[in-house]
Amino acid sequence: MTVTPKFFRLNNFENIGKIGEIYSKTKNSVASDLFQYNKKIPYNTALIRSENKLIFGLVDDEIEIGDKVSASVGRIGATRKEVYVYGVVWRLDKNFTKPKVKESKIKRILPQEKVGIEGYGAYIPRYRLDLSTLNKVWGKEVKGVKSFPGKFDDQASYACNSSLNALKHSGIKREEIRFIEVGSESKVYAVKPTASIIAGLLKTEDCFAGDLEFACKAGTQSIVNAYNFVKVNGGYGLGIGSDSAQGAPGDELELTTGDGSAAFVIGSNSPIAIIEGISSYTTDTTDFWRNEGEKFPKHAGRYSGDPAFYKHTMNAARKLMEKLNLKPEDFDYVVFHQPNGKFPRVVGKKLGFTSEQVEPGIVFELIGNTYSANSLLGLAKILDVAAPYQRILIVSYGSGAGSDAISLVTTPKIEEKRNRIERSVKSWIGEEDKENLIISDYSVYLKNKGII
Repeated sequence: MTVTPKFFRLNNFENIGKIGEIYSKTKNSVASDLFQYNKKIPYNTALIRSENKLIFGLVDDEIEIGDKVSASVGRIGATRKEVYVYGVVWRLDKNFTKPKVKESKIKRILPQEKVGIEGYGAYIPRYRLDLSTLNKVWGKEVKGVKSFPGKFDDQASYACNSSLNALKHSGIKREEIRFIEVGSESKVYAVKPTASIIAGLLKTEDCFAGDLEFACKAGTQSIVNAYNFVKVNGGYGLGIGSDSAQGAPGDELELTTGDGSAAFVIGSNSPIAIIEGISSYTTDTTDFWRNEGEKFPKHAGRYSGDPAFYKHTMNAARKLMEKLNLKPEDFDYVVFHQPNGKFPRVVGKKLGFTSEQVEPGIVFELIGNTYSANSLLGLAKILDVAAPYQRILIVSYGSGAGSDAISLVTTPKIEEKRNRIERSVKSWIGEEDKENLIISDYSVYLKNKGII
């Protein structure tokens, strides 16, 4: 029987969250296939001085001696039987931009319901593909950027890191989580949950955990399921949207898909935003699909807008507003799923929302469509700046088959907990702290995505 060395076991996360300084660094240009390190050549190891001791660890390529670094979760390799191994990766530690609040004079009455968002967290890799480099390869005249994985990133590491950020913001202890659900369509295993990896990271064994796939709607569905769990059982739930979105080389999706994750702690103790209503709209409309065993999805091209996207998002939003007796002007912000830059703006206008309500939640232009994380990152971006007693509408969308609509009202706790956020969503997506981004070309993208 083969035993994985203790250093590489999935629950070996003792250094996560620690801060250190690079004491020495070694660039490795030759490696065995143990844990597939040969696929990461060249890679760097270092000695990190942290808490008056030296710690050996993996570091990102651009790290230099003397740099301040912090420890986060990364996929450090895989066994010969393709069991993925997660551990500690030391990344550049900086003073990032924190959320800046927009003042509001409106004070709405809080809903009687007390279950809502206790805290949230984001994680987006630093790497951005310069889409103009595709001009030479595929003859596509496009501009802009989108996020893609670093050397030690994947869908599971995104989910782990965003969950840790959400817990830090919420202020609750890891072992208090009783429900974990990860919405994704790019989970690292076809049969084995990402949620159990997060449970191992949090060291919370007394919990319900599972993964959910509903294309880009799975993120909001995980929040709905966490909300329902908390209403019945109490305690806290964790709803996550995390994807390393797939797009076949040369396909239109390759121009739009991105990487990232957002996690939300749901509870009833001290929510920053109360969930006042939920609605969903579902049909069997074929728009986006991936058959068993295929690596990349297919799509219905121009039919993805009408009847697929517009029909589902508009019906879900309208049904919720009817249910709550609300109108577009009753909301301060609205977030729609963003498969591109056009659709959310068009559907907002069709429903009667203004650009002032829609634009603050747009994230697509800077990271692309992060699938299950997409609308959740838009929501997180708005929560960064929302004042107490403001109403927010989020409407997801997935596969031409369904949309969830959720209405939230912020509480005074949103200001109280905001000082726990160390980095704004604007910083994560690259709207702020642009110097932190690594703009790269197509060859690095293909390698880090595992396509070549």
